[in-house]
Amino acid sequence: MSERRLQVVVTPHFVVRPEQLARLAYAHPRVDTHFAMTREEYNALLPKVDAAVTGFGVTPEQLATAPRLRWLQNMGAGVERLLTPELRRSTLIITATKGPMGVLMAEHVITLMLALARDLPAFFADQQMRRWRRYPAERRPALEIAGRTILVLGVGAVGREVARIGKLGLQMRVLGYARARRDCPHVDRYVEHAELSAALGEADVVSLSLPVTSATSRIIDAAALAAMKPGAFLINVARGNLVDQDALIAALRSGHLGGAGLDAFVEEPLPADSPLWSLPNVIITPHTSAITDRLGDHFVDFWAENVRRFAEGEPLLGLVDKEAGY
Repeated sequence: MSERRLQVVVTPHFVVRPEQLARLAYAHPRVDTHFAMTREEYNALLPKVDAAVTGFGVTPEQLATAPRLRWLQNMGAGVERLLTPELRRSTLIITATKGPMGVLMAEHVITLMLALARDLPAFFADQQMRRWRRYPAERRPALEIAGRTILVLGVGAVGREVARIGKLGLQMRVLGYARARRDCPHVDRYVEHAELSAALGEADVVSLSLPVTSATSRIIDAAALAAMKPGAFLINVARGNLVDQDALIAALRSGHLGGAGLDAFVEEPLPADSPLWSLPNVIITPHTSAITDRLGDHFVDFWAENVRRFAEGEPLLGLVDKEAGY
């Protein structure tokens, strides 16, 4: 193995504290870590390094002037905005932070699902008005989730955890929709694309944890929403472009859908005039499903392990399939 020291540039991330980020300086004894606190510092360092751990990405111009660069660790999980045609054609290895957010985002999915099932938005409104409404005749009855069916679209790091919690914690029947790996032990049945419409009609809850690709963009369109079981819940913690937002609003207004828990939107921040804000059967969170008190530690642990693997020539975690787009 070559003894040449490897150079890695690391940029800040808004959920990672400086003392957490500093742990990357000791990820491997043969790696020199350079911290670029601004985009300008990053731009200056990029031509001199072997790898970058960053959310800034690499432009085609930067790629052309960075001859040593072999690996790019994206600080987030989604790479749809990162993958320029030049980057897809390049030999650059790209990894995404796919694993650490799995449990955190799955917890958010379950939180939104249970909040809708128990109609917590109405309870919160009653609390503000000091109004006591207890019985089903006065309000929408709470739904029991145990034994219901959840369809998990995208059984990756997040979807696997949603399936696990739903199956083991809530005794749910779990249907899974996945392009490649189909080895989650908590999925009762995987469905093919041709079966998706029928599966939507079986599900009491549909949970989205797919990447955005040409094949998944607006996978929940007007036809898919019409196929969903009346009164079902839609949970989206992935990307807003997975859903036809206008069709979703119509399905919620008509009462066909029982509710939606939304953490991702076509336009972010969600415009103040969006009807979604005022629909009583919608819970909105501002793309925060993974942001918890422990996210910074999870991120740094993942990045540090990948720096170690890079230095040792071992397979990297979170490898991105540039052709598939995730």
